Amino acid sequence: MVRQIGGLILRAFSTLLLVLIIAFFITRVAYRDPAAMLAPRNANQQAIDAVAYALRLNEPWYMQLWYYLYRGPDIQGAAMGLMHWPPGLGYSFRKQAPVTDLILSKIPVTLSLALGAVVIWMLLSILLGVIAARRQGSWPDRAIAGFAYVSLSIPTFLSGILLSYFLFFQLTNHGIFWFPSSGYVPLSTDPLEWARHLALPWLTLALAEIGIFQRVVRASMLEVLSEDYIRTARAKGLGEGRIHFDHALKVALNPVITLGGLELATIMGGAIVTETLFGLDGVGRLAISSALDGDFPVVIGTTIFAAACFVVCTFGVDLITRWRDPVR
Repeated sequence: MVRQIGGLILRAFSTLLLVLIIAFFITRVAYRDPAAMLAPRNANQQAIDAVAYALRLNEPWYMQLWYYLYRGPDIQGAAMGLMHWPPGLGYSFRKQAPVTDLILSKIPVTLSLALGAVVIWMLLSILLGVIAARRQGSWPDRAIAGFAYVSLSIPTFLSGILLSYFLFFQLTNHGIFWFPSSGYVPLSTDPLEWARHLALPWLTLALAEIGIFQRVVRASMLEVLSEDYIRTARAKGLGEGRIHFDHALKVALNPVITLGGLELATIMGGAIVTETLFGLDGVGRLAISSALDGDFPVVIGTTIFAAACFVVCTFGVDLITRWRDPVR
């Protein structure tokens, strides 16, 4: 077990290093003249060259990568070394702040959005998947399948707009102020307002995921229900509810946990559409705005953050599945 965990940790660090190198190289290809983008508007060539020299943008990309990894902040604050102590993810030229601080300031929003949505779609998917498996071929199974197909077919931005129209605009017109249209209230400030402001974004993401997860739960449950030990449990006279929830569901959850960890990592990397639609200032909006502004240190930092979320979630899923099934 210790050797397996060591292998997972080594794979995680290798993945992050590879992502860093690829992201660094791609940003140098995408932003062919970053000094011109970072220089003041209408700056002459001399001023652009001065910016390039000060930020070491005139050096080869591998030398810039070396500075990024091993150099601390220089006089211009251009580099915050990842291997320097304390480590950093670079320095934002546009916002004049360390990238690490910028990302940390956005994480509470993205984390609140991701965890709330995961709880909603996992609970609903498990419930609907078990019902569909118990009533295979019946009208509840067909109705749940139809709902899953519809939720999968509607794009996230459209479902968000529809939820805003019916649950905010229409209710507000009738004097019912249950759901705010946008914004974020920290959990520590007011838990109730925190949940109210995130309710529509949670539902938007949950609708996009329920269709997939419900089908996975149903298929996994049907596979487990065909096993011999389930027939033995029925022969012993156990009730169907206990068989489905106490025996079959425990085994059927492994693929659901794996898929849930991957989806959680994806959202933590930035639910760009949902954050933009509901005015949530999270990591996704930070990445997009920085990419449009040419602030490539932030682009690299958010890319590494997204990769780190994927690695951590994958590592956690591997540990959970191995704990649930030590034979693997």
